[in-house]
Amino acid sequence: LAQAPTDRASLPRSGRPAQTAMAAAAASAPEPRRLDGRESNQMRPPQIELRPLLRADGSARFKLGKTAAVAAVYGPREPKSRAKEVFDRATLDVIVRPRVGVPGPAERQLEGHLLRQLDHIVMHQEYPRTQITVIIQITSTDGSIGAVAGNAAFLALLDAGVAMRATALSVAIGVHFGDARMDDGSPESEDAPVLLLDPTELEEKDCDAVVTVSVDSSREQLISSLSAGAALDAVAWVSCIEAGGKACKVLESFLRMSLQKRLEAFLKPPQ
Repeated sequence: LAQAPTDRASLPRSGRPAQTAMAAAAASAPEPRRLDGRESNQMRPPQIELRPLLRADGSARFKLGKTAAVAAVYGPREPKSRAKEVFDRATLDVIVRPRVGVPGPAERQLEGHLLRQLDHIVMHQEYPRTQITVIIQITSTDGSIGAVAGNAAFLALLDAGVAMRATALSVAIGVHFGDARMDDGSPESEDAPVLLLDPTELEEKDCDAVVTVSVDSSREQLISSLSAGAALDAVAWVSCIEAGGKACKVLESFLRMSLQKRLEAFLKPPQ
């Protein structure tokens, strides 16, 4: 714990040093852990599985905690409709299917976010007059659905052997402001907001806003973002981008290590 300030100018005039020391110690105490024991900047342990679907050209399952998604890639192949055929590049379609029910506005919004993310990294010019379809099935939900779906789609493209120019991964960040709010929903104070990396469904309900960012780690460039909840000011937005960039680098290192172990086991000669 940090020591209480000893400067006389910082002490109150009421002359209660004991209460002042207790208040200073409480202010300097570390923030309480989340319900699952994580710190605010920790993600749930990720799990990946390549080629869970044998009939697709490429597929992957990505899981964070209890949130999981399975992505399947079909193509590059000849498009079924002439309207989707472009003479000098491939067309990309993204379809998101919810865990139950029919797709709604939330799934359509997620499809647009994923389309921007994947369109940035796929080398369309390598596959003229073809179509690439990515289907993401949400299998279980417990927060951070957009990030899990985006990572599953990227891994499925990687498994299908589609040429990509960069690594684009996604993370979700919960933003919690203070209780003081303006009329338009923005925070009244200019203090830095509290960020929760990879929030659960219960944490997303308590947060003022949830931001899903897709980052190109090699270029350190923001590709796409999807936000829900209250409006973010410049301080909160920059904080989310910085936290998302650092988290994507850590996630990329984990994926590289996992895939390297998988390839080593696959290429290991039989004894």
